[in-house]
Amino acid sequence: MNVLMIAIDDMNNWVGCMGGQATTPNIDRLAGQGRLFSNAYCVVPACNPSRVALLSGLRPETTGQFGNEGDFRQRPGGDGIVVLPQHFRNNGYEAVAAGKIFHKPRGGGNNPEPASDPKSWDAQYKGKTGTGGHANYLNEDGFAKWHGGKFTDYLGKFGVWGPCPEPKEKTGDWMAADYIADYLKQDHRKPFFAACGIFRPHEPLLAPKEYFDRFPLDEIELPNVPDDDFGDIPEVAHENFSTPFFLDGVRPMGQWKKAVQAYLACMAFADDCVGHVLQALEESDYADNTIVVLWTDHGWQLGHKHRWEKFSLWKQGSNAPLIFASPDMAFKGKASDASVSFLDIYPTLVELCGLSKRPELEGNSLVPLLKNPSKDWNHPAIVTDTQRADRSVVYKHWNYIRYYNGDEELYDHSKDPDEFTNLANHPEYGAVKARLAAMLPTKEQFPDWRNHEEERERNKAMGKH
Repeated sequence: MNVLMIAIDDMNNWVGCMGGQATTPNIDRLAGQGRLFSNAYCVVPACNPSRVALLSGLRPETTGQFGNEGDFRQRPGGDGIVVLPQHFRNNGYEAVAAGKIFHKPRGGGNNPEPASDPKSWDAQYKGKTGTGGHANYLNEDGFAKWHGGKFTDYLGKFGVWGPCPEPKEKTGDWMAADYIADYLKQDHRKPFFAACGIFRPHEPLLAPKEYFDRFPLDEIELPNVPDDDFGDIPEVAHENFSTPFFLDGVRPMGQWKKAVQAYLACMAFADDCVGHVLQALEESDYADNTIVVLWTDHGWQLGHKHRWEKFSLWKQGSNAPLIFASPDMAFKGKASDASVSFLDIYPTLVELCGLSKRPELEGNSLVPLLKNPSKDWNHPAIVTDTQRADRSVVYKHWNYIRYYNGDEELYDHSKDPDEFTNLANHPEYGAVKARLAAMLPTKEQFPDWRNHEEERERNKAMGKH
């Protein structure tokens, strides 16, 4: 079997097949042809550590890759990790990539960007990603015009939204998708592992104007963000770096609807890129012997709990689409609500393709759920925060969060999918909390355990803060 992997950056659970308000017909069609895992969670709600965990099959407690900083290959033991495309290459596959698969795409220079992990690939698309036009939305100091320099951090520069100047076919994301589409049309003597990375809807939220026209501003539905939602949430979770951006910028400065419109436009654009690749597969000689897996690296918040972007253990920041599709799949189109982790992708593909197993992998093969989506699943999805020793356990319909200082949250998604009611301090849920807390990873489970404190000290020694 060949593998076609489609990785989308920052796309949350608003896709149509998960009941969201976005227009994503191509992703929805793929879900109808395969298995959507609606209760799938990233390992870390940030780009770099999420992708490292997914592609290595190892938790950040093992690799030390907790945050967006750095290259996992430069960390102790990192150079010896056999990541997913490497394992396929070692088993006779040709591995090619376009766009962002690891934390960085290859880029357009003579030498590939090291953080694209060149050793994983036989070939990579040489070119740009995303869309152009970012500079059009910045003032002379390099920050978004709409806030007039009020915010001078990452969000102050990249928190912009609007149409880009290029037509769809001239954007980096479309050309990356076209590279993979063209690859699928070629004659291949070896089985292939082809990976297509689509950068939107990662900020800046720019897409061709035709996609904005699909979402009139007066029809935009804003997220439900109750002002009294914080009464039962521990103080340690009341805000992060993005909270002022939303509370003092996006919402009071009249940008909220514009930002949501742009996010939906970017989702629709990304979905068209997905459709371009899937159509090429369907028209190729490999439609009947190719497994497709589509994932996005984490969720995304647009004011949810006064947050912007990712970086939280709540559902909106950590839950993201995951779809497997193969020609011989049973119960096509029937979704699974089992609590699964992106750690499970690596061992699943290994089993589906009959490759030699790797005993060091820390996820679980999803093949039983691909055969029968109703099969009982007793594994949790564990999410680790990027900045502190905060973790959550998603098990079936529960989300249990424990912060580094011992504070807790508990949500029942069967009754409270938006996580408005924290049950952690309700005595009748003590047994549920205890059961979920026992699922948190421990040092005994991970012989090479690394924690955030060690990582901070290492970054400090390297001059990073």
